[in-house]
Amino acid sequence: MTSHTDAIDLRDEANLAHVRELFAHADPVPGGLAERVKFALTVHALHAEVAELMDTALLATRGTDAAVEPTRTESVTFTAASLSLMVSASPTSTDTSDDRVRVDGWVTMPGARVEAMTIEGSISAVSDTNGRFVLDDLPHGPVHFVVTDPDDDDLRPVITPTIQI
Repeated sequence: MTSHTDAIDLRDEANLAHVRELFAHADPVPGGLAERVKFALTVHALHAEVAELMDTALLATRGTDAAVEPTRTESVTFTAASLSLMVSASPTSTDTSDDRVRVDGWVTMPGARVEAMTIEGSISAVSDTNGRFVLDDLPHGPVHFVVTDPDDDDLRPVITPTIQI
């Protein structure tokens, strides 16, 4: 019999593996938890303003029947105290396999830097004088946007919740 002060041995490792399997089966980690934690840490680190998804009815797209596919949404609008952001996703014009996405957007801050944070990293664009921007060649999957004013470092960034494109 080993004491609690002894080093972990193979028997302890086997017991811990069984406990991990038990919890993975009985109480699995919720899907998307890691992404939500990263988002919360980013917001805290940046002291950013968080934009709110305008139409939350669009989020409830899957019914109790697993065969029902989610409803596709043409565009999504986020709002914050300092700005609004609308994005629309479509397949890229250069991709024939439909595994890449082009995001056309509009922000109420002309000259804003809009950065899309994806599983592959980030890509950014600066909005024109009308607030329009294009982010091309993004991967399908989770994405959130960070909007900053490149001319004003004192202005807090605006971060959107994560959506699937």
